[in-house]
Amino acid sequence: MRYFSDILVVFEFGLRAVARYMIHKMANLRPLAKSLQEKCEKELNEQPERIVSDIKAIRDWLQKQPHLQSVKPSDQWLLSFLRGNKFSLERTKEKLDMSYTLRTLVPEIFKNRDPLDPKLNEVLRKGLFLPLKKCAKEDGCRPMFVRFNFRDGPLIPVEQLMKVAFMIVEIMIRDDDNFLICGEEVIVDLKNMGMAALSLWTPALAKKIVMSFEKALPVRMKNIHILNPPPGLETVLNLIKAFMSQKLKDRIFVYGQNLDSFHERFPQELLPEEYGGNNGTVQDLSDYWTGILEGNRDWFLAEEKAYSDESRRPEKPKTTTSLFGVDGSFRKLDFD
Repeated sequence: MRYFSDILVVFEFGLRAVARYMIHKMANLRPLAKSLQEKCEKELNEQPERIVSDIKAIRDWLQKQPHLQSVKPSDQWLLSFLRGNKFSLERTKEKLDMSYTLRTLVPEIFKNRDPLDPKLNEVLRKGLFLPLKKCAKEDGCRPMFVRFNFRDGPLIPVEQLMKVAFMIVEIMIRDDDNFLICGEEVIVDLKNMGMAALSLWTPALAKKIVMSFEKALPVRMKNIHILNPPPGLETVLNLIKAFMSQKLKDRIFVYGQNLDSFHERFPQELLPEEYGGNNGTVQDLSDYWTGILEGNRDWFLAEEKAYSDESRRPEKPKTTTSLFGVDGSFRKLDFD
């Protein structure tokens, strides 16, 4: 009897694997590695047999929204939002709606995103936002290395920096299963960030950026590690934290000159070579991501046409004031 029981288990597992393959094939979805599929089912409430119907439910809902008629996302994009919201249809709808609403209400970050635009391309080539190629394990989260290097040349407006950051994040949402399913771990080096750069932050901008990450994108933030904090950072960090959820606040770690505690939390070998790791050089990573965004120019230009038309929203239209409680006219920060 045990022999036949084992055969049935293998047969059932084989059928499930075939079913998953057929579902992904039918919906034009990217298949997952076994470990990532298991994580999806265990942590994100994914039921492979329901994927097609869940995507259809979201697409049907989108088609009924008068203010979102320009939105025609791919099945893979909708699956990304479903996974990022643990397959809650209502939370997926809310986050999708907010995502396209911010394209309308925060144009300084979410509009005019041509990677060949000279100003954007300059930021891109500086290698300030660098997702690293290797994860700690097959089903590990994606490390993102951020370096605000303002030692050379004039300061870059925060809006320009964040525009490039969100462009990279959207490519990862679309293409990077580790980023989407396992989460993101961010390492921020502020060694070359002085008082002048810190003073560019305003409460209005901080709130827009935090809301974009937490309310509009299917991002699973695991930890944020801040290295080499400059004088004045605490003022900016407290400003940004004021708009964060408690869960995200608890995942921020700031380190002084001694990085031993950082390396206890994050393996040094996963860092770029310049930081004692073996996860590529900063220049190679910068060239790689410049090529990725430039290669997706047509996609970004097409996405410009997908946004919320607030004049057609069935309920009260959303505005900058209703969402952020600000009109964008906050002064820059004052430092003691």
